[in-house]
Amino acid sequence: MYALPLLVAAVAPGADVAPAPRPAEASHVEIRAAAGKALAFLEASSAAWRADKKCVTCHQVPFTIWALNEARGRGFAVDVKKLDDLTAWAFDFCATNEHEGKKTGGFHLTSVFLVLSQRGAPRADALKVYPFFETLFAKRQLVNGSWREGNQVKLPDATREADEVDTMWTLLALRELEQHDATLPLDTLRGLAAEHEKAQAFLKGAKAGRRIDWLALRALLDHERGPVPRPAAALAELRALQNADGGWGYVRGSESSPHTTGECLYVLTAAGATPDDPAVRRAVMYLLRTQRADGAWECRSRQAFATRPDKMNEVTSHWGSGWATIGLLRTLPRG
Repeated sequence: MYALPLLVAAVAPGADVAPAPRPAEASHVEIRAAAGKALAFLEASSAAWRADKKCVTCHQVPFTIWALNEARGRGFAVDVKKLDDLTAWAFDFCATNEHEGKKTGGFHLTSVFLVLSQRGAPRADALKVYPFFETLFAKRQLVNGSWREGNQVKLPDATREADEVDTMWTLLALRELEQHDATLPLDTLRGLAAEHEKAQAFLKGAKAGRRIDWLALRALLDHERGPVPRPAAALAELRALQNADGGWGYVRGSESSPHTTGECLYVLTAAGATPDDPAVRRAVMYLLRTQRADGAWECRSRQAFATRPDKMNEVTSHWGSGWATIGLLRTLPRG
């Protein structure tokens, strides 16, 4: 019997070593087809939610509007009349909804995500009520500079981390408001600057915890000129936490989630990653593999990491499908 030589010994010094294989890559045709199915699901889901629940809510309508705006910018045949109607209704709801005699904005993250759904393509109805959101965000900021969403699921013993996530989302929304509302009076601009300063002071020295979306948001703020000493650190760490299957989990070390994977794809592409980036290719393949026949993705509730490990429902699937769709669309060329 002859022993096979060790491979390491078979490679002579200086010999060429074959490069690592490239991750599998999906074509634009495959990505567009998957995104098209997902958009149809999101539209139908939001229409049913609007008719039944008659509210916008943070996990539902904003992500349909956001996905449709991304799709329109990439040449999808979006029904603009329906999109304008949904947008007008959503912004009007947030500007007029009341709870216990106070205007809510649809509650905090609903307002934040609705503002962010207009990134790059604000509708007239959105611009019209932007001053309402500016005032609302100012009223909602806590003394320590943070914002807090009381209705969101939080991990046990992670209130500070949740407040940091909510604050980073709000900072992104404030930047969107500043960018598109050219009619702001000087006093409002000074107020927004003060809000920024207080929020940045709250976030100064903040350290990543368990949640991957914390790291993704930190990377996005860093890229958009956030006040940090090492702008690339969070993005590099985010890349390092990508799972072997191409996705990212909700918390470090957890199984991949279409929801978080879509968020991370959004951040990578916003930070300049191209479709041929290995991390982008792996994430796209993960989303294509896990998409359901109806165009949606199954997503566990964030309560799964707190108190309900088995919780999965239409709400979490719509929210996660919205993010997965946005992430896929961001890998397609504009136009």
